[in-house]
Amino acid sequence: MRRWSLAGQMLILQLLVVAVTVTGGAVLALVQAHELLTDEAGSTATAVAVSVAVSPDVLAALDDAEPTLRLQPYAERVRKATGVDFITIMKPDGTRYTHPTVTEIGRPFLGHTGRALAGETFTETYTGTLGTSKRAVTPVMSG
Repeated sequence: MRRWSLAGQMLILQLLVVAVTVTGGAVLALVQAHELLTDEAGSTATAVAVSVAVSPDVLAALDDAEPTLRLQPYAERVRKATGVDFITIMKPDGTRYTHPTVTEIGRPFLGHTGRALAGETFTETYTGTLGTSKRAVTPVMSG
């Protein structure tokens, strides 16, 4: 069998180092891009959630006997205009007034609400009826 020359061994080693470096750089870039996109999704969800929570339309609808009749069309308009995947407006007990899948209206919200019930806006990554999502949860407080 023929042995590799020192120059051949060095070339292979250099190619290996370059391949590992490029692969590592690509993985790091993908991880960083994912983190940035997740942060941006959380910021967008928070802005939409807070805007919906202080909307006079939402506050007025919550005083109606059947809030869903006004809230569902409103939530769908806002959802489409903002490009978010869903807007769920719910009772303090988690019962949904709105959902893009109409059959989910009246069913319990899947996620955490304790911090919102304490008056805090927060984001979480959670797997609900529409899959895994980055979502913002915020309280709706009247005047």
